[in-house]
Amino acid sequence: MHPELLHPTDVRPRLDRPRIAPPEAMARMRDGRTARLPTGWIQDGGLRAFRGDAGYLGRSIAALKLYLTLVVSQDAGPNADGQAPIPAPIPMSYERIAALSGLSDPLICAGKRALIDQGLVTTADERPGGTIAYRLVGLRPSVAVVDLLHAPQECGRIDALHRLTCRKAPNLAALKTYLLLCADGGDPDGVVSLDIDAASRLTQTSHVKISAALLALQGLGLAEPLASPLRSGDHRRLRLLPLR
Repeated sequence: MHPELLHPTDVRPRLDRPRIAPPEAMARMRDGRTARLPTGWIQDGGLRAFRGDAGYLGRSIAALKLYLTLVVSQDAGPNADGQAPIPAPIPMSYERIAALSGLSDPLICAGKRALIDQGLVTTADERPGGTIAYRLVGLRPSVAVVDLLHAPQECGRIDALHRLTCRKAPNLAALKTYLLLCADGGDPDGVVSLDIDAASRLTQTSHVKISAALLALQGLGLAEPLASPLRSGDHRRLRLLPLR
């Protein structure tokens, strides 16, 4: 596991939650489904391990795209007492992952290895054709988890992930920023408040790149800006939209 995940150097800054959210977002929220996203590793600075320098960029982007693909592909059932969901294996073929995320087979392999190296995913039962049973680490009831909103997958494609190609450095900042926003959980309307200074420390991404990433997320239809009661340019208020 990357040493920054074992010994985070920063105290865990949390994103500030707004107290009031516009009610008109409820119709948008009903348009999506939810999947459980483990958040402890994100809040502990685990996104810093996904580097954007030469030799790491494509692997890092592929890993985060694969991670989001697995998150939205979960199929957890109720526990025996009907109270808590059971983390179930996620059987996925390379063909299915490629269709959803736009990753090639070599990038799926590289992304899978990066996730395993960071202790975020385990795999088992590899079958002919590249079908593997994946498990997300950190879905125990005692571990912090939020609901990530996503669109139904009937079309077999997550357009935003297809557009975030593995060759462009700004796409890594966009994926890191998106996961950090999702980890906050937001309010029932999906509204989150982002402290850019804290986000920079948690992701090892400059303020300028995070600001550009927020614009990219808006262009991808994953977030929309909202007026903020804070006048500081280091705080942004947004509504998260379903991953589609």
